[in-house]
Amino acid sequence: MQTPAAPRRELNRQATWHAVHAAAVELVLGDGLAGTTADSIAERAGVSRRTFFNYFATKEDAVLGTRSPRLSDDELAAFAAPGADGGAAAHDLFGRVVRLMTAAVRSVFHDLPSFTLEHRLLLKAHPQLLARIDEHVREAEALVRTVIVERPQGADADGAALRSDSDDSARALVLIAGAVMRFAFAPDAEGVVRDSPEAVDAAILRFRRVLDDVL
Repeated sequence: MQTPAAPRRELNRQATWHAVHAAAVELVLGDGLAGTTADSIAERAGVSRRTFFNYFATKEDAVLGTRSPRLSDDELAAFAAPGADGGAAAHDLFGRVVRLMTAAVRSVFHDLPSFTLEHRLLLKAHPQLLARIDEHVREAEALVRTVIVERPQGADADGAALRSDSDDSARALVLIAGAVMRFAFAPDAEGVVRDSPEAVDAAILRFRRVLDDVL
C-alpha cells in the first residue's frame, strides 16, 4: 500500500525549515558563530526575519536544528494510563519516566541518530553550542518533572511513594532517568546514535541490574 503524499503546506514547511537550517550551518562554518545573526541567516535562506523566528527561537537552534522539548498527547496518555490490563507496565513508574524523558529529549532534535555525525565539527569548533543543548535538556527535565508531579491521583499503584515529597522525589527520578537516557543514546565508536525503543529498554534493564547489585 502506497504511503499518502504529505500535504503541500507540510512540504513547504519542511522545505523552509531545511533552507533556514542549511543557511545557518553554512554561515557559521564560514563566518563563525559570533559573526552569524538571525538576520543574516534569514537573508541567506531567502525568508523574512519573522519567518525565521517562526521556525527557530535562536540562531543556535537554527544551526543545531533544535527546538524546545514537547510531549505529544499520545505520550502523555501512555504515561498517565499504562497497562490498561493492570499488568506490570501499569506499576513500572521508573521505566515510564525513562521513556517519557527519552521522548522529551528526542523531540528537541530534528533527527537524533544523524545529529552527532552532522554536527560533530560544529560542536568541536563552537563548544558554546553545547550550552544551548544543555538548556533544552534542562527544559525537558522540568517538563517531565511537572508531568510526574501533576499526574492524576491514583493513576498508578506506586504513586503514593512520591506524593509525600513529590517535588524532591520527582527531581531525583528525572535525574536518574536522564542518566539512563544518556546511556541509551551514547554514540558508538563511529559516532552513530542507536535511537530505538530496544536501546532504551536495554538501558533500563542494565540500570535495574546495576542498582539491584549495589543496593
